[in-house]
Amino acid sequence: MICVLLMALTGCGTAEITNESQVNGAVSQEESVDGGTIEPGVLRGRVVDAAGKPIKGAEIVADNQLLYNSNAVVRTDGDGFYRVDTNVATTFHATATVTSEYNGQEYTLSLAPDDDGPFAGPSGAIRNFTWKLTGKQADGLGFYGGKVLFYLDSTDPLNPDAFLEDEKVRLTLTPDGPLIDGSEGPPIVGMATRNGDGSGLEDVPISRYRITADYEGRPLSVKLRKGGDYVEEVVADFAPIMTGIYWIELELALPRG
Repeated sequence: MICVLLMALTGCGTAEITNESQVNGAVSQEESVDGGTIEPGVLRGRVVDAAGKPIKGAEIVADNQLLYNSNAVVRTDGDGFYRVDTNVATTFHATATVTSEYNGQEYTLSLAPDDDGPFAGPSGAIRNFTWKLTGKQADGLGFYGGKVLFYLDSTDPLNPDAFLEDEKVRLTLTPDGPLIDGSEGPPIVGMATRNGDGSGLEDVPISRYRITADYEGRPLSVKLRKGGDYVEEVVADFAPIMTGIYWIELELALPRG
């Protein structure tokens, strides 16, 4: 009986299907999902960037919350629309990601839903998503931006008895080119804070940055955590920690001599 229900949705597995192959056909460019009428048994919506431009190829997952490994997966068309059949007697939850190649590296980032609530499959729903570069994620478990973390040499060459504190470090991040979504970003200047992963800045838009740091106005030498020499400024890209989580890791120290 369980397999019969699974086959009705995905053929007893995850369904990887394109927008054009959906039951009832593709969504037209003119069809609006903002405040539109919900279709019974259908999840549909649109994905756009922060400027309102449609995103093609974003991945939408309709998570069947009753049956294990029975998600339906679709991708948006050229106008950012998607559509998937959910006419199964269970509850669904919709999520979305966008995958983008940036400076030779692939990033998969969560998209922000206009409504994160579950819905009954037979009732259908409209869920629109936006590519946000910053802000708290809908599930409350993180941010749409990445983290810039550092490890500070706590010694002060001018005062051997001093112990440097992370919270007195100021970081300056200047985008070295456009942000990952192609938009222009301003420099970011912020005092370090402590979080569950270390000290630094949270919720930073994914980009390549030129980074400098100072300690109460005294310039700090900087290098990437993975190695290299201390310099006045580094150019760094975010690296993947796990799926959807990206960090820049640095080492900081007051210059000696």
